[in-house]
Amino acid sequence: MQYQPVKGTHDIYGKEVLGMRYIETVLAAACELYNYKEIMLPTLEYTEVFSRGTGAGSDIVRKEMYTFLDKGNRSVTMRPEFTAGVMRSIISNKLYAGDLPLKLFYSGAAYRYERPQLGRYRQFHQFGIEQVGSDNARADAECVILAVSGLQMLGFQNVKVKINSLGDAETRANYREALVEYFKGHIDEMCSDCKERLELNPLRILDCKVEHDQEIAKGAPRIKDYLTEASEKRFYETLSIINAMGIEYELDENLVRGLDYYSEFVFEIHLTSPEGKDYGAVCGGGHYGGLLKELGGPDLAGVGFAMGVERLYSLMMENHLLDDIEEGLDLYVMPVGEKVLNDAFEITMACRSFGYSTDSPFQSMKFGTMFKKAEKLGAKYALIVGEEELENGVLKIKNIATQEQQEISLENLQEELHDIFGCEEEHHCHCHECECDCDCEECDCECGDEEHECHCHEEGCHCHHHDDE
Repeated sequence: MQYQPVKGTHDIYGKEVLGMRYIETVLAAACELYNYKEIMLPTLEYTEVFSRGTGAGSDIVRKEMYTFLDKGNRSVTMRPEFTAGVMRSIISNKLYAGDLPLKLFYSGAAYRYERPQLGRYRQFHQFGIEQVGSDNARADAECVILAVSGLQMLGFQNVKVKINSLGDAETRANYREALVEYFKGHIDEMCSDCKERLELNPLRILDCKVEHDQEIAKGAPRIKDYLTEASEKRFYETLSIINAMGIEYELDENLVRGLDYYSEFVFEIHLTSPEGKDYGAVCGGGHYGGLLKELGGPDLAGVGFAMGVERLYSLMMENHLLDDIEEGLDLYVMPVGEKVLNDAFEITMACRSFGYSTDSPFQSMKFGTMFKKAEKLGAKYALIVGEEELENGVLKIKNIATQEQQEISLENLQEELHDIFGCEEEHHCHCHECECDCDCEECDCECGDEEHECHCHEEGCHCHHHDDE
């Protein structure tokens, strides 16, 4: 029998791993700029965490969760989203007893039993944040600003924010009555999901994707007509802050989000290509109140967002935003002959200890074969280990791209490598010892002079006098 991945899952390897790790790293860096700290959660939670936290009326709880009984006959669920788990963790670890607000970010796999589609899996990866303990418009606005900043740091330029307000409890209670009154006259001709939603959460009908039902929903009452004075004031204060930061947004009265815990401010972020192609929503979130209390904690408000990492990866690939990710080695050590295999192995281990990604064959290979291997692995340099070189205390290092070769001292290997790699990383040039002349108008000097600092670039070389004092 040939085993295949479970339907709706896929193996992640090669450039996809590098791309997804890059996305998570950049988004984490954005969060750290805003003083968010990472939290790592269990994959499994007791089912009640999600059924109470996410809401019985949500599609996730009704038909998308992977739920089963463990050997102790307890109902457990593989997390379909992170927010409820974060709330449980805050309560379990009494994190609310410390400084507020809590500012947390997360990344990892989640699981939903949906029909697999292109770019959508039953096991997928999310990145998101939760801010808990600060109930005001500035907290809501910061959440949106951080999400936009993270996407821009990934290279996305055409970012549009869609925003709506679900109002406070009084707003939603009055609006619910109005929706029930409107939809009960149409519900017989609507889909089965909408019939359930009419009983559980009528707001979710506005999010129905059935075209016929969308047409009916266009005639439904608008929530803006039911906002309390306090909710309306808060909403427009949030919009004012976002607008002051130069972030484009549009009001979307049908935006309700798919989870029952949202209240007040909700948003989605949509992307378009440079050519104007609409990619749809890549991020969603909003404000919630009462969620922590629902799970047994204090009554603290929160706000957060989540993004699908696979979705971001596919869009970044389509827009060539991952083309420059390096997946190669720094060094490929080449032993010339059987007698130097052990020496080459020791040199390989030494280079790794210096912080350079390094590999080497375990057995003797033809010289040409080793060079092809180095090129295939994307190595920057080949480090050639031969008997004669070892006797002289030197190694040969060859730039794979330029084919330039030089000898370096084995005894001072770490310093020699630092000089070579340091020149490339700090000066963005491909010279080895910065032995180039400069046309500096302020001083007549050469690179490498003790009193001058070399700043090499591909378009030229410029020297600047050290101003240590």
